[in-house]
Amino acid sequence: MKIRVTSVFFALTILLSSPLLRADPQAILSEMQTMRLATTNAVTSFYMFSGLDADSKYAQRIDTNIERFETALAQVSPQSSAIGLDEEILSIEQDWGEFKQLLTNNRADMLNVGYPNVRLVDDMGRKALILVTLISSSYSKLASTSGMAPPPIVQQARNMALLMEEITSQYAARGTSVLGQVFVGVQKQTLTEMADKFQLDYLALKEMANDKRSEVILDSIGSKWSFMERSIRNYNENSVPFLVVSYNDRIVGHLQELDDLYH
Repeated sequence: MKIRVTSVFFALTILLSSPLLRADPQAILSEMQTMRLATTNAVTSFYMFSGLDADSKYAQRIDTNIERFETALAQVSPQSSAIGLDEEILSIEQDWGEFKQLLTNNRADMLNVGYPNVRLVDDMGRKALILVTLISSSYSKLASTSGMAPPPIVQQARNMALLMEEITSQYAARGTSVLGQVFVGVQKQTLTEMADKFQLDYLALKEMANDKRSEVILDSIGSKWSFMERSIRNYNENSVPFLVVSYNDRIVGHLQELDDLYH
């Protein structure tokens, strides 16, 4: 009997000392989502910053997104071994450093010269895409290997939040003169295609909701998306990037409310 108890105790000790159990996959997935959104929003903020003659409001948004990303990364990096993502997190750290340097240099050019170097802006957009893609693949790997993927409605809300940020970045880029052509070349989908996907995703999200509070949040998303969708589909007729950015912030905020509600 004593031998059996000892064996059980030993097995529990081994199980509880597993690196993955010491980590918190759900919290790490949430931090990775923050990193994806912060990267994309930082690019949007730079395009607004450059298109509005170095507006200090968007300079502050760039700084806020840098802080958001680095705060989230500081939570993820120490657990890279525990979650089996050593190589991925190292690559994320390196890509982030390169992206941040390009962002800093491009902002300095706006302040010191009055316009950014188009090649460096192109490099920044491409690096952001590489970074977000790497974070997304790491996110998917952790969700799969940990067996702790978020509920479907939470995952849908997170995917839509990232898509919304990507739509807004491309729209903001088109609202600038030379830079719009640069950024369009980075994205794989057109604004119209991205708008079509967001609309379909929104309808799917509505099907997942099953309580009154969720319906209220979804109605708020729908009303704001209705305005944004018209602007996005008709971007050549009347560009209003500052309004689209504002509605983006609100929609992403509502999607985070759904995330918090079901997570």
